[in-house]
Amino acid sequence: MNVSEAFLIAAAVAILYFFSIGEKVIHVDLSGLLPKNFKRAKRRRLLAKCDTPLQGKKLHGEIRKAFEKVMIPLWKSDKRLLPARMDRNFRRKIERQMDSLSRQDLCQEIRVTDVVPLPQNGFKRWSDDGREWRESILQCSVLERFVSTVSGRPIQEIYRKNAFLRILQSRHVRNSDRTQKKENYYADSVTINCPSCGAQVTLDSQQTVCPYCGGVLQSDFYDWQTEAFEIYEQIGTNLRNALLLLASAAILFVCVFFCLWLIRNTMVSLAAGVGAAVLVVAAILAIAAYRTMGQEKLVGAIVRYSENYLRSCIIEALDQEAHSSDLMDYSVGTILLKKVVNTEETTTITVKVYISETYLPSGDKPYTKKHRRTLTLQRARYPERRKGDGRFFVEKECPSCGANFIPDVNHCCSFCGYGLQVVNSKWIVQAVGK
Repeated sequence: MNVSEAFLIAAAVAILYFFSIGEKVIHVDLSGLLPKNFKRAKRRRLLAKCDTPLQGKKLHGEIRKAFEKVMIPLWKSDKRLLPARMDRNFRRKIERQMDSLSRQDLCQEIRVTDVVPLPQNGFKRWSDDGREWRESILQCSVLERFVSTVSGRPIQEIYRKNAFLRILQSRHVRNSDRTQKKENYYADSVTINCPSCGAQVTLDSQQTVCPYCGGVLQSDFYDWQTEAFEIYEQIGTNLRNALLLLASAAILFVCVFFCLWLIRNTMVSLAAGVGAAVLVVAAILAIAAYRTMGQEKLVGAIVRYSENYLRSCIIEALDQEAHSSDLMDYSVGTILLKKVVNTEETTTITVKVYISETYLPSGDKPYTKKHRRTLTLQRARYPERRKGDGRFFVEKECPSCGANFIPDVNHCCSFCGYGLQVVNSKWIVQAVGK
């Protein structure tokens, strides 16, 4: 068979395959053609006057509060409005961003519309590494504006039609409460004894007044700590299915074309082409599954592994080496484990991280740079855990006076007062590569 005939038949087979499978996995959505979903209409809703960023978006109160604790300080360019409970590295990152904007007399407005909370207007919850986590993701349209605090005019606007807002929070779980694995340890309230009169009091807010003696009880321990906030875009399910289907159709076309061209018998060549395409797709899926299993195996080799904590340690290392005054913001995306080496005392890992950096030059608009880096990090193989009261499970030998002691709340020797800050759970960067 000549080249033109092989090309036409292979194209027909690929097109037939694409449309026959596509009608089952791709759901055509024409709502984007409605006038209310045009960019002009969305922009009008985005710029509508509102007192808070998520006002009138029909969100659960806890979800709205969690997002606005970060969005409002950025909007008003006021660090004093930041929540008290924040991850130290996340706070440092946000304050760097706000300082960069303040030097340029700018603030960052994040306006949203057409909000769809995932899933079902609630938090996704889980627990690991002695902490309880909750995450909320909002699907929406976002207009991110950098506005001059002097003139009130925007110097740059970033419109994201299919955007996602993500908030991540955590709180410590007392060792005594960790009697069984749960997704939610302190769901509604906690009952404690009043330190003044001894009566049982239910803590249902950050500050509770004892109904018996009038004592004021603080429950900061149970407050959620903000770990991360981010805005990103992601392709929809239909587009992702269409791209995967198009890739498989391209593989089918190439395999059928070469078999028709090289094999004279048409039926045999068609069968061989389809079979070759199936083998190629199966090989690609097998490689992807092998890589996923490899990641899971490497994760399993690390005692009490937490990707969120590893990301926090990497962000801290990036902050320490950030020397450019124009650097406004940075974030760590996907983390891929490449190697794990365990010894009796330490765990050393090699990871590939995808980093995004946003720069704000003086008198110019912000711009973003993305790159990959390979890091080697190390920590103790068996990091120590603490009890609910802050003490450690085992006694220590003081390196100053030699006495056996249990560190106090300030991590000091109870005999001589020598400071002993244990940080053997922290990942320390040992080497940096490209």
